[in-house]
Amino acid sequence: MGLVAPSRRSTQMYGVPFPCERHWLTSTCNHQSDERDSAYSDHQTSYTMSVTSSVFNFRYENGRRYHAYAEGMYPVPNDEVEADRLELQHHAFRLTLDGKLHRAPIPQDIHNVLDIGCGTGIWSIEFADEHPSARVLGTDLSPIQPCSVPPNCEFLIDDFELDWIFHEEFDFIHTRALVAAVKDWNRFFSQAFTNLKPGGYLECQELTFPIKCMDPSVTDENSPLMKWSALFVEAAGKLGIDGTGPRHLGPKLRSAGFVDINAKTCKWPVGRWAKGDKFKLLGDLAYADLMDWLPSSSLGLFTRVLKWTQHEVEVFLAECRAEAKRKDRHYYADVLFWYARKPRNTTSVYSHEPVHDEEELELDDQNQTT
Repeated sequence: MGLVAPSRRSTQMYGVPFPCERHWLTSTCNHQSDERDSAYSDHQTSYTMSVTSSVFNFRYENGRRYHAYAEGMYPVPNDEVEADRLELQHHAFRLTLDGKLHRAPIPQDIHNVLDIGCGTGIWSIEFADEHPSARVLGTDLSPIQPCSVPPNCEFLIDDFELDWIFHEEFDFIHTRALVAAVKDWNRFFSQAFTNLKPGGYLECQELTFPIKCMDPSVTDENSPLMKWSALFVEAAGKLGIDGTGPRHLGPKLRSAGFVDINAKTCKWPVGRWAKGDKFKLLGDLAYADLMDWLPSSSLGLFTRVLKWTQHEVEVFLAECRAEAKRKDRHYYADVLFWYARKPRNTTSVYSHEPVHDEEELELDDQNQTT
């Protein structure tokens, strides 16, 4: 099958289903039954009540919509534009893993699964569909998940920066793209470790900063895109968020008690400059993702933290978009896939050194004019 970029009219991409429409959570959408309220967490009861009240009192700023629950904790919008970007990005992650949802060596008949920062819920839903034995719980600050979900999938509005209070331990905890959300990775991993069953796995699929270029002479002094990347790291840092954090998770995982730590660094080319059909399609997805991520990541941070005006941000982002279109500069993002296991016997924490593989990109010289 030829590789084609997905659209709302397509239903498959690289063997992965692509959603044609989204059914948004509304005030009449009742995900939770009384039985489910007592199954996972004391938070569930408050969630069931709050989906009809305060969590929908969204904040609007610079023409974008932001979450209401734990207002201001996450500086990225939760509106339709951002939701579409997250679903597009989901397919970039699946394409990167050749159609898979994870790298951790978990069994097909896995049981309790937690998806932290689930966004639109697409990973939770697809994992639940592919693992009928699993009970999947997705958590997020925003109620932007669909009403129609598999019977073994449910969602909880929650802030993972607070104490985790679950009644059951999990076999697998999954996270994705929390680079702009996690302020304390050590505490995050400690809580994940506590809430995993012995032998359970944690997996973190993370984009990271800074953006990179194949030409080392391209810097934030001569590239608006590299400057944007540096400004994001600066602004996020003032909020206590380390934009480069996902590059350095190994020691933190080990300190939390995890063993069998494994990392793979994959690369997303921005545009179609890399060699190979898979990387060209991935480049299309990464380019589209970046075009929407530029305003999503910058409008809130740059105006609130760096004190730019909305107009200044938009003018600067126009320069960034023009830079990303240049054929003579070949930008890419590092995407890291970390997984680690909670030992079955917590008195024995011996583990080999973390395994770290890195993917390479190759320039397609025949594609520089397309």
